[in-house]
Amino acid sequence: MLTVKELNEQTWPDFEDLFAKHNGVRGGCWCMFHRVRSSQFNKMSKEERRLAHYNLTFSGKEAGLIVYDHEVPVAWCQFGSAEYFPQYDYGRIYSKLEIPTELKPKWRISCLFVDKHCRKQGLSSFALAAAIELIRQKGGGVVEAFPFDFNGSDKPSYNGSVRMYTRHGFKKVMRLGKNTVFMRAIL
Repeated sequence: MLTVKELNEQTWPDFEDLFAKHNGVRGGCWCMFHRVRSSQFNKMSKEERRLAHYNLTFSGKEAGLIVYDHEVPVAWCQFGSAEYFPQYDYGRIYSKLEIPTELKPKWRISCLFVDKHCRKQGLSSFALAAAIELIRQKGGGVVEAFPFDFNGSDKPSYNGSVRMYTRHGFKKVMRLGKNTVFMRAIL
């Protein structure tokens, strides 16, 4: 039985349990890479990243949802207001794009993570669908995502696959470098 809860002060312990179980995920990122400039991220220890995410959550800048299987946290999707993910704005290619006003992002989806014991059960797609629904409930608008595409491989990475986003209504805008695909949906 899968349920979804947004990250907030009450659900922080569940987020922390899921990520601590996996050493902060991806080398101790704690889902902070896209939330700060890369120079700041690189100076932070794993504990500083955890604390930074904690502080953002408790200051009302939470961004994401937790998927539960019978009240046990098993997956995560980080999404929120575009302004909460400044790393994208400073990307080498993205920062030079002339995006028309009507296509400026209101939302961004940055990361998906599934507990290693629960993979290959469609939880990433479930989490993405839940994020899309929450975005719609919050007024919708332009949503950006940046999945990786490794030589056409369909294997999802920490930010999902191009194929998965396409199934959920996103369209390819362009490649941003060798492996990153810039995608957009209007909800």
